[in-house]
Amino acid sequence: MRKDAPMKPDSNAQNKNSQTSAGRQRRSKRTYTCHACGRTLPFCWNCQCGFAICDDCMKKNQWGMSNGPTWICPDCERIHMF
Repeated sequence: MRKDAPMKPDSNAQNKNSQTSAGRQRRSKRTYTCHACGRTLPFCWNCQCGFAICDDCMKKNQWGMSNGPTWICPDCERIHMF
């Protein structure tokens, strides 16, 4: 290949433009449904078993689900950090 020959466009250039500057794709917006009050919110404390509880309900029920820096899932009894 000659030095003065034009270079072909990089086929990965399109992929680089569709990604963020860190090279990762953005997550899609996710919503959660609280098992206690039934509201759909952008954030809930959730467990791997599928249980989800909103922050307001967590504060109301913290006396029975938490022992300080952790909370215990009422469905599967897994321990989670806040």
